[in-house]
Amino acid sequence: PWTRHTPARHTTPLTTMATKMDGFELPVDAESKATVIRIYNFSRPHMRAFHFAWLSFFLAFFGWFAIPPMLTTIRVSLNLCANGNFETLGENAINECVCDGACRAKIAEQNGVAVAGTILMRFLVGAWAETYGPRFSQAFMLSVFCLPLALSGLVQDMEALTAVRFFIGGMGATFVITQFWTSVMFSKNVVGTANATSAGWGNLGGGAANAIMPLLLLAFETSIPQDTAWRLVPIVPAATLLIVAVCLYLFSDDVPQGTYKALYASGERQKQNGLATFLEAAKDIRVWLLFLVYGGCFGTELVMNGQLATYFKDYFNTSREVAGLTASLFGLMNLFARSLGGIVSDLANVKFGHRGRHWVFFLVQFFEGVAMILFSLVPPTRFGLGVFVLICFSTCVQMAEGAEYAVVPYVGNLLKSLGPVSGIVGAGGNVGAVLWSFTIHRQLAGNGDLSLPFRVHGAAVIGTALLIPFCHFPQLGSMFFPQTDFSQDDTSGAAPTVEQGNKV
Repeated sequence: PWTRHTPARHTTPLTTMATKMDGFELPVDAESKATVIRIYNFSRPHMRAFHFAWLSFFLAFFGWFAIPPMLTTIRVSLNLCANGNFETLGENAINECVCDGACRAKIAEQNGVAVAGTILMRFLVGAWAETYGPRFSQAFMLSVFCLPLALSGLVQDMEALTAVRFFIGGMGATFVITQFWTSVMFSKNVVGTANATSAGWGNLGGGAANAIMPLLLLAFETSIPQDTAWRLVPIVPAATLLIVAVCLYLFSDDVPQGTYKALYASGERQKQNGLATFLEAAKDIRVWLLFLVYGGCFGTELVMNGQLATYFKDYFNTSREVAGLTASLFGLMNLFARSLGGIVSDLANVKFGHRGRHWVFFLVQFFEGVAMILFSLVPPTRFGLGVFVLICFSTCVQMAEGAEYAVVPYVGNLLKSLGPVSGIVGAGGNVGAVLWSFTIHRQLAGNGDLSLPFRVHGAAVIGTALLIPFCHFPQLGSMFFPQTDFSQDDTSGAAPTVEQGNKV
């Protein structure tokens, strides 16, 4: 169904669109957006914003999922084990804990509530970022939501921990600001890669939390009782979040032209009506299709970040530390896989136009569901095979996320509501996670087969992939239908190079 894409002619003087302009270290287009990404460059405004975007989201994601890697300890401390707690089971309580169906249901329930906490915030922060700028918005989010994380050790029962994790979940909305920030800093020819890399490296925080938090807890336990150690550990990521929030606010910019505050003061920028831009995005049914599909990829990642550590310990009978390190592999695939999804999408766009992006998106989302089903079929005696299939599964998850947010900036720009579109679609990931947690993992928690929820979940992911062909924009095209409306200039999103400009 693909045809080779021929870029449209541009009316803007192209010889200036990918050249170096005064005040910028990177080549930029006519809107001063960078046309290249130089990872080892930290100059303002483009690369400084890029690095603060992914770093702040990485730490937010780490804080968001700092609790689940410690749940094998917390469930003993908060009396969830069917056979006792630290007082009755002694020093080996973590290994002797019997987590029955009721225990697993409680954990699945609080994992679902934790990701639900960010849904409302994701809807709100897109329009907020449009109005107040990504720099202030990101710093504010980190500063506020690090507080419940720091105080989480004060809880005395699972209900209180569930409530605290609901508020910790608010920091997950930093994803929306991250994607908005890189979208306003980078041109269309690299925006897929910029968005995917910043989000992928940010999502890496979930894997890092699974790997680091058990080790940090172990270090605290060398001098502090187990029941006290896990209560103090969350202060470490919370303090780090606050430090980065301050640095981000002081040393970065909102857009290539500077900060929103300075631009508003000079009259160069007019304040956006956040509600109006949100409603413009919310009334388009295709935005809600993307919302549902994102629940199939990012929603799945959120569930896995909350489930895998306990799954590996209980299903494959590993130690707490090995379970945490193994579960961390899922998130660590973000180091390259989400970027890979954006890169492949950018390459498909160059060769096949915007329709190529939709095909890449569909294929990786579909095989994500297949890989999840295969992971659920690995027997408990084949730990090595389970790790291998997990890596394949995670790679597809992260690539699907990158491929989707390679499409989102086009939709946002088309509707002139980039922030709200990013927010609505991003919220779909959390809605999906809540849906999978409560309708699949919690409902099937009492089942004797621990792998059954993963099989059902995988089938649901395949179902979300089947929605992608219906997301059609006349100005962009879709999987099976070409672009029919050419009224928008450069709908392909392929920013011209200097050489292309000179040829026109």
